Amino acid sequence: MTVKELHKLMIDWGKFWASKEGLQGYARASVTERCCQVLRTGIWASSDKHLFSHHADQMYVPDWIAKLDSCMAELPPAQRRVINRRYIKAVRLNNTERIALWHAQTAILSVY
Repeated sequence: MTVKELHKLMIDWGKFWASKEGLQGYARASVTERCCQVLRTGIWASSDKHLFSHHADQMYVPDWIAKLDSCMAELPPAQRRVINRRYIKAVRLNNTERIALWHAQTAILSVY
């Protein structure tokens, strides 16, 4: 795998995780308000299951993303942070951060 191929792969990886960080919409009533309504009335008549089912263990993560995640888990925190800023947050990096990103990409290539 070349650095350019890894860069394209990491762009797709970042888009995947960025989409998971985005909000899934807003409910008309907060979770606390819904619980209070249930306690007051004793009736659970609404289909608000979506308010309670956002667990990380229920999320599907493709194998190639899980493999990249495991490679990145071995990196030092500073390099993981710069990868997060570049590919998930889409922040423009300064020179020092770019050097850290190059080192991180080299480390990922050696393991991947």
